[in-house]
Amino acid sequence: MTEGPYTRVTWRGKKVNARTRDALLWAEKKWRKKYPSKRIELSQGSYTTAVPASGTSHKGGGVVDIRTRNLTKAQRVALVHALKDAGFAAWYRTEKQGFSPHIHACLIGDREMSASAKGQCVAYDNGRDGLTGNRADCTYRAKPKVRFTYKRQKPVPR
Repeated sequence: MTEGPYTRVTWRGKKVNARTRDALLWAEKKWRKKYPSKRIELSQGSYTTAVPASGTSHKGGGVVDIRTRNLTKAQRVALVHALKDAGFAAWYRTEKQGFSPHIHACLIGDREMSASAKGQCVAYDNGRDGLTGNRADCTYRAKPKVRFTYKRQKPVPR
């Protein structure tokens, strides 16, 4: 069977689809130009409800959590920028918000994404933080807005 964008794969120990894996690899390649010794480490993949604090956002495809414990603030910021440039709605989640620190990322346009993750993508496009309180998020946004295309293996304007 030929792999397609929604073929479920295990990437670095977590289940994601091929489109998400390839978008993560694109973002990582961009990020590693500045931080060559670093690599993306997932703490949670897609197609899971194993972490209660995540609600249903990871139930479908296109959503990952990334470990940040070994990253400096500058490295975290640069990784979030690279993820957004790849076509993810991405935020750094903190203890103040009620989370163990991590980056939460939703691949915009994933057709298997849960309803709650789709809502987070809408919140991102509206400059919000994707959480229940729907607070403003004034961090970096890719311009123009982009989505990752599996066929071309890169982000394109949307």
